[in-house]
Amino acid sequence: MEIKDLDYNIQYDEATKTVKFTGSIRLQNLPAYEPIKLFLRDVAKLCQGALLTMDFRELQFVNSSGITTLSMFIIDSRKSATYQIKIKGSLNVSWQSKSLSNFKKLWDQVVLEIS
Repeated sequence: MEIKDLDYNIQYDEATKTVKFTGSIRLQNLPAYEPIKLFLRDVAKLCQGALLTMDFRELQFVNSSGITTLSMFIIDSRKSATYQIKIKGSLNVSWQSKSLSNFKKLWDQVVLEIS
């Protein structure tokens, strides 16, 4: 499964249960993020009872609407609690250490790995 755009790519590897984000995501508003929201919901269905890894290390930028969309996914995941989430981030990408750590505040079961 994959979402490809000129500026970004979101890929799901079923073998490793990993969603990898690359590029820069700068969509206009929350409705523009609907395809990403649906993509993540579909991935979640495939990860029941497993660990879902979300790898943001190569995502250079995401705007506030994107952060909101990802936050809503974390909250929905917490509510269903049928899989676990591990988030990988990079200290080399300025927005990641602060924004990704907020996901742990939304769901304390999130495993956060920022290096």
